[in-house]
Formats: sequence, structure tokens, C-alpha cells
Amino acid sequence: MRRVVSRVLVAGAVGAAVLALGSGVAGAAEVPIWVVPGVDGGSLLDPTVNLPTALLAPVDSLLTFFAG
Repeated sequence: MRRVVSRVLVAGAVGAAVLALGSGVAGAAEVPIWVVPGVDGGSLLDPTVNLPTALLAPVDSLLTFFAG
């Protein structure tokens, strides 16, 4: 009986922690990247969004130069 109660309490605590992480007002950054509904990861992932464009800019310039 004691194990059952402790398992229920642990499951309840884990569930409450997960809900607490996703709670609050969803405020999107400039680039909204939704991790899960209500959790915006844009502020963390915003620097990586333009990375492919920045890395391919020299290739684009080179192709534009050769294409005339």
C-alpha cells in the first residue's frame, strides 16, 4: 500500500512539474519556434535560424558573379 501511494505521489509531482514548465502566457519572439503548444523556443533558437543563409551567402555571391 505504501509503494502505491508513493508511486501516485511521484507521478503527480512529475505531472505537476511538466504542466508548470508549459504554463504561462505564450509570448513569441521575433521568430516564433514552437517547441510544444505554449512553449516558445524562438529566443533560444533565433541565432541559429539565419545560420544557413549566412553560410551560403558566399556561394550565392559566387554563383551570381559567374551567372552574370
